[in-house]
Amino acid sequence: MAGHSLRDEETALVTEDRWMKEGGGQLDETDRQILSEVSQNGRVHVRVMNIKEMLEVLESTEPEKYRRFKDHMERQAGKHLTFTDLIELARKADERMREFVVVVADMTLGQAAQVRLWRVDSHMTWRAVARAAYLEGWFYRNWAPASNQLMGMALVEKAAAIFGENFREEPWN
Repeated sequence: MAGHSLRDEETALVTEDRWMKEGGGQLDETDRQILSEVSQNGRVHVRVMNIKEMLEVLESTEPEKYRRFKDHMERQAGKHLTFTDLIELARKADERMREFVVVVADMTLGQAAQVRLWRVDSHMTWRAVARAAYLEGWFYRNWAPASNQLMGMALVEKAAAIFGENFREEPWN
């Protein structure tokens, strides 16, 4: 389309870190790297928002997608969820992911190579990677269920980082 550029696009970075969102925050080099990656080195505008704002935007701009997300979460929870309930579930998932990042911090090069084999060569989902690592007895099996998707993401993210790659990009995702 004429006159259209990547810079005209917007993407969101969802974080509960106030100083990533508000001006005046002192960003770590890793924070700057994340923002650079999300913005594709400045080609895409990044809107930093918290979980509540993300859900509000989704509800107002893509109501059908929001409804499907809410329905999915309610099926998992087994009850009707309020907007506040959804925010709390997202926060708990974020906290759990941070716990898993700590669990996999000491991943060995051999484990990273195995994760790469599972994910890249065998095309295993994040859940399948988590279960495979669980069955191998890695990290003293510090997660449940064995197929925890967040643990699989943490495993794949760490393995990709060991190889200097991004787990959200090819060949990892």
